[in-house]
Amino acid sequence: MRELNRKSRYPALAAILAASGLLVACQTAPGPERSFEVTDMETPRVEPGEATESFWKERVVYPFPVEYATVADDRGMEYEFAYMDEYRGDEPGNAPVLVLVHGKGASAGGFSLLMRDALEAGMRVIAFDLPHYGKSIHGNLDPETYTRTLQDTREAGRELLTEHLGVDSAVFMGHSMGGQWAAGYALEWPGDVDKLILKAPAGLEEYPRNLSLPGGELPWMDPAYKRDFQQWQSVWEPLGRLEQERAQTEQQIRDFYYFQERDPETGETRRADVGFFLQDSDDARFLTETRVGMIDGPEDEYEAWIIAFVRDIYTMGIEVNREADDSLVKRLSELDMPVFLALGEQDPLIPTTAASGNEDMRWDVVRPAHERLSEQGPEPVVKFYDEAAHFIHVDMPEAFNDDVIRFVYGNRISGTEDPANYREPAVQLPDDVEAFLERDRDAVLSGDMDAIMALYHPDYLDQGRDRSDQRQMLSQVVPALSRYEVHLTGFERDGDEAVIEGVVRTNFGSQALPDGARIIREDGDWLWYGNQR
Repeated sequence: MRELNRKSRYPALAAILAASGLLVACQTAPGPERSFEVTDMETPRVEPGEATESFWKERVVYPFPVEYATVADDRGMEYEFAYMDEYRGDEPGNAPVLVLVHGKGASAGGFSLLMRDALEAGMRVIAFDLPHYGKSIHGNLDPETYTRTLQDTREAGRELLTEHLGVDSAVFMGHSMGGQWAAGYALEWPGDVDKLILKAPAGLEEYPRNLSLPGGELPWMDPAYKRDFQQWQSVWEPLGRLEQERAQTEQQIRDFYYFQERDPETGETRRADVGFFLQDSDDARFLTETRVGMIDGPEDEYEAWIIAFVRDIYTMGIEVNREADDSLVKRLSELDMPVFLALGEQDPLIPTTAASGNEDMRWDVVRPAHERLSEQGPEPVVKFYDEAAHFIHVDMPEAFNDDVIRFVYGNRISGTEDPANYREPAVQLPDDVEAFLERDRDAVLSGDMDAIMALYHPDYLDQGRDRSDQRQMLSQVVPALSRYEVHLTGFERDGDEAVIEGVVRTNFGSQALPDGARIIREDGDWLWYGNQR
């Protein structure tokens, strides 16, 4: 370690926010002060030139100095771990420790802004590359290491933390595959984990052990061959993932990473449905350039990365077999430490519908995970980030990093959601109702009170509040809204009235609609009608 000196309804929106204490959300206490200055952080990057032995060691610059340690899993298989261990302050023994675990295909070098902000807030920050990723590729080129599982890397990672770095307990932040890694680590060694931050995590969905294909059953997630690399290849090579990755061009990688796709005839780019980064930043560029740079780097490093990138779909999958009574997903109920679930509103990778059958991120993934995590431990903190996809720390670094710091130090996070208020996925609504909801959203976000109230019926009544009361209450709330969205899960029409169910989502969180909430159709237009109580 280097030591240097945030129950009602959106037509009754104000009532929702007032009842939930959200009218004072803007008064949330500030997070811990950034008391320590970080002046020596490098911009993570790929240096120009050619690599003779190792692309990662010769051309890739991480934000902080990298050290190496040889550690072993419980079988005795040794791995080289590359890691950064940083602290700014005078009391390392009293500083909270934050361990950062990257996702599949990524590396610790892509955490530069999070590391900087956490260091400035007084934490000791440790970020390592899992075997066969980042700067931990070159030291793990022995094909024998390719049979490693996710659990093997946890065992070796624990030796690194406890024996080499003297970490008895820490807050673990895991992204994507790293989220599953961290959750599994907490299940195996709960005393080592003070808190868990699961960012766009894997490990919340179960997959079938076998794939049903036209030619029969394919045991794609069968743990029986986890130590037999040749059998794994015989199952996974026909799926085409390995060859697909080997065939990726520089342009295809750059387009995919930034949600772009090209017209095969004209070559013109357009927004794609899938990708990694919605925003550009040093970390986004670093993760892109390192992926691109491997193409022309040493072949053995690139092949090791490709194998790990594809095989780790399997190593994750065997831990979440739907048929297993002890799958990691089912065991989430055993965790008793505080958990922060952070998700990107625009994440195209969760849920993994093709494999899990799940279709709605909140209802099918977050809600059951929240229920399980609440069984033994405190109710998890759940937050969705509006302008983020899968890489929240890249798309919204300032907001996410601040929330990490708040969570570590026990401060309140604003804009959270209570999954108990979630409702089943939205029903198919008539076009005129969809148009009404869109007009309502636009009016609220414009802040124009006359436009907002034009969507309320003169006889509006909701829990004792008439139209005049509603306007007065809304005028207090609307100026604070940067997000406002209606999500209806129930629509039962009777003539010109309809009883509705669902939630309203704002930048202050998500709230359920009250029982009996209604809209009414008059002169061809739908209007808010309240529950008429």
